[in-house]
Amino acid sequence: MPVIVFDMDGVLVDSERLVLRSWECVGRDLGLRGLHELFFRCIGTTHASTRRVFAEAYGESFDYEAFRDRTRVYYMQFTKEGVPLKPGVMELLCWLKEHGWRTGLASSSREVNVRRNMEVTGMGPYFDTLVCGDMLTASKPAPDIYLRACAELRAEPATAYAVEDSRNGILSASAAGMKALLVPDMVEPDEVMKSRAAAVLPDLLAVRDYLARQENA
Repeated sequence: MPVIVFDMDGVLVDSERLVLRSWECVGRDLGLRGLHELFFRCIGTTHASTRRVFAEAYGESFDYEAFRDRTRVYYMQFTKEGVPLKPGVMELLCWLKEHGWRTGLASSSREVNVRRNMEVTGMGPYFDTLVCGDMLTASKPAPDIYLRACAELRAEPATAYAVEDSRNGILSASAAGMKALLVPDMVEPDEVMKSRAAAVLPDLLAVRDYLARQENA
């Protein structure tokens, strides 16, 4: 049975722009500089890893938890009507289900946020396993999260696909030995990202078409 594992933010849900907007709002409130650059360093990493980046940028005394609480208030305001899906999500997930694929999620976000997104978007029933950032110690670009997802799906990583949008994510999936499909979102792919990807595709409908070609090859 074929297996595919997805990142969530920036791949399935169009959340990263709203997160950046939330950061920038709090940055204006607190007079913080350089948040835009920090955001792109932190895409695809865990809460703990992001906290370390902030400590390096603003000092060990910086209250990252208070910053995160304030950004969450803005984010919840921005998503009162739900989290927008990326184009082609439901078409791809339905196609995968119809064609007998096993599907997993490997997100650096915390489990409570992942499960909330699964519930409000209706994507939950399409996934066989969820692996979240607070379930592991090592974050992307380490391969741990993808290796665990493959283990839970009883798949050899070399036979499984991963769908990612960020540098940390594509490095993680590649290090796990998976066939990484890169669907860029906010980060323009560099040569390293391109070299680690089995394919660079414009959107999730293109992912569906790519997988259909692989099935028929």
